[in-house]
Amino acid sequence: MPISDNPISQQLFEAFMRVRKLNWLNWHGTGPRPSDARALFCIKKDSPGDGSGIPVSAISTQLRVSTPTVTQLINEMEERGLVERHIDQEDRRVSRVRLTSHGEEAYIQARQAVSDAFDGLIDYLGPEQSTTLAHLLGQVLAYYHEHQSLPTGGAH
Repeated sequence: MPISDNPISQQLFEAFMRVRKLNWLNWHGTGPRPSDARALFCIKKDSPGDGSGIPVSAISTQLRVSTPTVTQLINEMEERGLVERHIDQEDRRVSRVRLTSHGEEAYIQARQAVSDAFDGLIDYLGPEQSTTLAHLLGQVLAYYHEHQSLPTGGAH
């Protein structure tokens, strides 16, 4: 059953649903799980250069998921040797996470898989359409950020 009488709305809805299911973080199916890849990218990007890692709460904020969800993910990643957790020396209430050498390897593998996927998309669409797509997606994000922050929760 269509969600809209407007055929363009329906087409956009269907496209968004298909895109949502894409596994673009594990392009070849041989790298880390998509949830692991997102966490690896977050930890690598936000870790200070001193090797102290980042707080679990920062990972939760970056990934936009609850702290218990991140804790479960970090527990699983720790079991597989991708990350290690330790107590913050300045605030013992804070648990910090850093990549292990195995986690660094998984990060490099995930980064290469994502790069390969997007390079392939650029080859497929061409540079001009790829740039247009990136611009349009930026506009889509701006639209949703603006309208989802309204008290009514929707567009006018």
